[in-house]
Amino acid sequence: MYFGRIKSIIKTIKGINRNLSRVLDIGGGLGLFSLNFKLNFPMSSVIILDKSLYEGIKEILTKHPTLRIADYVKEDIQSKTSFEKNSLDLIFALDILEHVESPSIAIDEILRILKEGGLLFISVPTESVLLRMVRKLIGTMKNIEVNPHWLGGVRSEKEFFNILQRKNVNIIFKRRYPFQYLPRLFSYDIFYLVQKS
Repeated sequence: MYFGRIKSIIKTIKGINRNLSRVLDIGGGLGLFSLNFKLNFPMSSVIILDKSLYEGIKEILTKHPTLRIADYVKEDIQSKTSFEKNSLDLIFALDILEHVESPSIAIDEILRILKEGGLLFISVPTESVLLRMVRKLIGTMKNIEVNPHWLGGVRSEKEFFNILQRKNVNIIFKRRYPFQYLPRLFSYDIFYLVQKS
């Protein structure tokens, strides 16, 4: 499902006819999404921003001969970053903003560095009843602990959507994934494509 989601996001972006010269992947981690994006958009300069820089990953990702990532920056999107105002064409925040303490502050910084008319692609979990039941079942098994969802100042996708609506943005679409036309119960992510006004 993870790579299916990457494919769906890239297919959506391919359908947008515009120059995407500078792209930022917030919380890009090991670079799986960024590398797949770069494979499909070789002319784009892709930068990863992650407050947890993985040792050795920056060197690997920025030195690759064909799928080279422009840079891997260790910064927190909830603070003022080193990016200039209005300097990025497209920003991805995939399953990241539900983990931060203040999504509103993070979105403000994203909008500061995004160009006028630039695009922001966000995905956050739906927290449907079915998804919560699956998480509860998985939680009864011993597994590697990962960051739980919605433990910051925002507790649900609905609260997050209310924050997003108050920003100076145009929400181009809000889609459930993977099943757009089935009830929300059967989705585990909500995709937003947002344009800076």
